[in-house]
Amino acid sequence: MRYAFISDIHSNLEAFKEAVRFCKKEKIDRYIFLGDIVGYGANPKEVIALLSDLNPVSIAGNHDWGVVDKLDAEYFNEYAVEAIIWTKKIISQEETRFINVSPLIYEEKNFFCVHGTLNDPQEFHYLLGLNDARMNFTLFKKQILFVGHSHKAQIYYESSGGAFFHPYTEIAIKDNERYIINVGSIGQPRDRDRRLSFCIYDTEEKLARIVRLDYNINLAAEKIIKAGLPQMLASRLFIGL
Repeated sequence: MRYAFISDIHSNLEAFKEAVRFCKKEKIDRYIFLGDIVGYGANPKEVIALLSDLNPVSIAGNHDWGVVDKLDAEYFNEYAVEAIIWTKKIISQEETRFINVSPLIYEEKNFFCVHGTLNDPQEFHYLLGLNDARMNFTLFKKQILFVGHSHKAQIYYESSGGAFFHPYTEIAIKDNERYIINVGSIGQPRDRDRRLSFCIYDTEEKLARIVRLDYNINLAAEKIIKAGLPQMLASRLFIGL
């Protein structure tokens, strides 16, 4: 089985289309979406339609919850609030329903999926470093946990010697180890690499890899500005921060 784990699209149609084009060539069997369809970017309607066409398994993100009034505005910064208000004005009732049906956690035989962390998933905590990884390893017994939310692609593994950060974009899945994989962000990377990010997991090859791809940032940024959204949301795309 070949899975594509995608997260934090944030209404960035240019990035998402590039990721989908790549995945079609990779013959992905199942798409799993880790939350935040909307927010920040200028094409929520088109992104919702494209994601729907993939027939993914989906879980909820904090921006999705913000748009459907499950999370108070106080949770978000001013730029996020502005984008949420703008998004709510232009998406349809059907599109809102599509966002609103997602659960917080999804699991299969050997992995869990959550937007932020397994501790209080409804609070959308960030998994930002090795201490956060160690704590989350104590909360599940399956082999792999896939997360998003921080917009930073990272891999951690746990072996008999403890928990460690994996500094590379590809990792072999070994039977005697466990893993936490942050798949990064399609629409707004924040690890100083402006290329979009997602993860492909092949259960037969027992291999997971973070995919980074260039996309038309200029067009995505122009759309944000033309929509009247904050300039900062366009500018940060060019530096991946």
